[in-house]
Amino acid sequence: MRFIKTEQQEQLGVLWLDNDKKSNSLNLKMIDEMVEAFDEFEKSRTRVVVIRSNPGAGVWCAGLRIDQLPDPAKDPVPYEYSLEKILKRIESFPGVVIAMIDGSVWGGGCELVFSCDILVGSPKASFAITPAKISAPYNPNQVNRVLQRVGSNIAMELFFTADIMHAPRAEKLGILNHLVTTEKLEELTQTLARRIINNAPLAISLIKTQVHQLATQTVEQITQDKNNREFVERVFLSHDFREGKQAFLEKRKPLFKGR
Repeated sequence: MRFIKTEQQEQLGVLWLDNDKKSNSLNLKMIDEMVEAFDEFEKSRTRVVVIRSNPGAGVWCAGLRIDQLPDPAKDPVPYEYSLEKILKRIESFPGVVIAMIDGSVWGGGCELVFSCDILVGSPKASFAITPAKISAPYNPNQVNRVLQRVGSNIAMELFFTADIMHAPRAEKLGILNHLVTTEKLEELTQTLARRIINNAPLAISLIKTQVHQLATQTVEQITQDKNNREFVERVFLSHDFREGKQAFLEKRKPLFKGR
């Protein structure tokens, strides 16, 4: 692949943003490569994927390249614009996606990290949501991803000022799950990933699905959703649920198989 690198470590996958010359700005080819990588991770039943930049990159992701934005002379206000492909792929990925951030994140890069499940960062991490700088419209999906991370007042401050939010405040507001030194960032990420891998993948996948559903639907709508009810039944009747209960009773570590 030209703009990313991938690595498989048993049930842990790593996706490296590898477009340093362009500050890891996203283009259509890079987005397609990332979607393809997640397809492969899912085929191999990868339980956790870490998205990261190269060491010392400085800029984790500079967002979507300006020339990749829809053309207002040709396109309507975009609901299914190019970046949505990878955002929705991350959100639909059955495993857990961790963004390991050791640099600044701009514009569409914030959308990318906010689509991930867990964010860990170093003091070099910072965030700036910049559509107001170029009068770019955001659709409700984009706004909602920010609202899932912070309250509406903080979201509006980020949108309206386009100011940089540095790592300490991002951790205080809950955008970053963990804030550690650059030297300890990879160790923390690996430890967190391994802890998740040791837990039941079906239950994690179900909860992730429900969290995303709750962002856009009522509890009653989700409860009555046929696919959701079937997913709950699948987890309830699974080998892993039986194994989890039995291991608890036997005071041993469970052996989950994802079925």
